[in-house]
Amino acid sequence: MTHKLNVAFQGIRGAYSELSLRCHFKEAVEPVSCDSFDAVFAAVAEERADYGYIPVENSIAGTVVENYDLLLASNTVVIGEAYMPIRHMLLGPPGARLDQVTEAHSHPQALSQCAAFLKKHNIRPMATYDTAGAAKMVAEWQDPAKAAIASELCADYYAVTILEKDIQTNSTNTTRFFVIVRSDHRPGSVTAEKTTVAFKTRHYPGALVDCLKIFQRHNLNLTKLESRPIPENPWEYVFYAAFEAGSDTPAALQALGELAAQALFVKVLGSYPKASQCW
Repeated sequence: MTHKLNVAFQGIRGAYSELSLRCHFKEAVEPVSCDSFDAVFAAVAEERADYGYIPVENSIAGTVVENYDLLLASNTVVIGEAYMPIRHMLLGPPGARLDQVTEAHSHPQALSQCAAFLKKHNIRPMATYDTAGAAKMVAEWQDPAKAAIASELCADYYAVTILEKDIQTNSTNTTRFFVIVRSDHRPGSVTAEKTTVAFKTRHYPGALVDCLKIFQRHNLNLTKLESRPIPENPWEYVFYAAFEAGSDTPAALQALGELAAQALFVKVLGSYPKASQCW
């Protein structure tokens, strides 16, 4: 019998993170629901989950900064990435019809991403904590006037009906996810094609430019660069960057060595296969 991997995600059953991890890992997975992103990292650190599966960026909403900060502070590494198109469904209780719906409950981001559809059908947006939680509430209420915006997975879990598919305004709405594991449990078989690092520059004019020139000199293409404040040190920042090469390639090894000499600190957050952008 094949061992199923325990994979921790944030949200209740039916969340988009669960839908995405099921697509990424296929059938050999047992999703582990967590209340928060902190709890996902804790589940991995305490070996209650083999892997964690976290959103790190959305093509509309931007970076999930909390998860980058948790990566920096934790003893985990990134071993994979995945992209998932976000397809929003309008879900109602069995027997409900679209023309009966007056309220749509969901996470504020989902409501915003479906604003044109809601306006067209004169449906009032009602903000809740998360998308799957909204679907669960609609199933409990059994009120044809109240619907939820959530994933198609919720239709199965909570016995609700899909009243309308693909109601998002932007068809390219996509979320990027990281697969994380304890650093001492990193599989040896991971193919490294892309690397994410965190670093802090010294404090002088042009310090960031000097760090970025290192990547240019070694012909490493940066795919992400973002700054984040350091809460313990007001007005100081850490930079997160990603480049297209494994950390064990000669160019990356040389560049990271030079970066370590130039910056105040450098941490490799993970080196992993490059996922196809699904749009």
